[in-house]
Amino acid sequence: MSAVTIVGSLNIDLVIKAPHCPKKNETVIGESFGMAGGGKGSNQALAVARLNAKSYMIGCVGNDDFGRKLKSVLIENNVDCSHLQTLKEAATGVAVITVTDEGENSIVITQGANSLLDEQAILNAKNVFTSSDSALFQMESPPETVIAGLKLARQTGCRTFLSAEPPFSLPDEAWKNIDYFILNEKALNFYAGKKNHKQSIEDMSEEILSKGVKNLVITQSSKGGMIFMNDGENFSFDAFNIRSVDSTGARDAFCAGLCVGLGEGMPIERAARFGSACGALSCTKIGAHPSMPWRHQVGALLGEASEDDYEL
Repeated sequence: MSAVTIVGSLNIDLVIKAPHCPKKNETVIGESFGMAGGGKGSNQALAVARLNAKSYMIGCVGNDDFGRKLKSVLIENNVDCSHLQTLKEAATGVAVITVTDEGENSIVITQGANSLLDEQAILNAKNVFTSSDSALFQMESPPETVIAGLKLARQTGCRTFLSAEPPFSLPDEAWKNIDYFILNEKALNFYAGKKNHKQSIEDMSEEILSKGVKNLVITQSSKGGMIFMNDGENFSFDAFNIRSVDSTGARDAFCAGLCVGLGEGMPIERAARFGSACGALSCTKIGAHPSMPWRHQVGALLGEASEDDYEL
């Protein structure tokens, strides 16, 4: 069984379904409203557990109803929350999400307790890093906490994953502690400092790899994605043909699937397809937590593929 330590954010998502996202000074009449668990760290921890891996959550919630609800859902899904802190001095993070009829979304987040996840919390959780084969980070936590976590994860022998969402600048020392750097094309442009429209994805990827990252994973939504490696053959993977109703949490599901697949010893090509299937399934339901897929669902989707090439 794979074991993953997830360091990151926990939010309550307030989701409004609407015909389109509001423009400046525009009021849009919504179609429906719902509330569910979310936050990139929480989504990933839940997805890892539903994929039948051991999941450890490191993060912060407030001492409020939202925080208690989030913790309860994770524990019910077998996520280890022994290092999930409940803070009196801050409220639980909240995300307000508009989801369009096409399944696209716009999100506004207030960090709340997530902004207080500090380096000491990482050090206090050293035992779960030691018990894990992988450590998964995002960028909704303070930068210094993410960097400290990457360093500790590497020291304890974890394979490290950093999902660059939302992107922030990294110091030189951080790059060498990243085994899999997962980003979309917008973040790729940010980290490569795209100089002109002629600069290719390949050139920008090589620029980032030269900083010390071992592998670069570029997600491209409905177009699939590409993986560039310092030690191995670069390749692309296809997306799954699904009808998207809400893309919230899709990258989190993909990251969880990639982590679990590699932790189980899958070849990188198969792990990427496994992650892609997780991401696709998450787009078929509204809300982040409700859409995180179960292992049997991923297996059923991949079961439509050839056992030889894992294609759909």
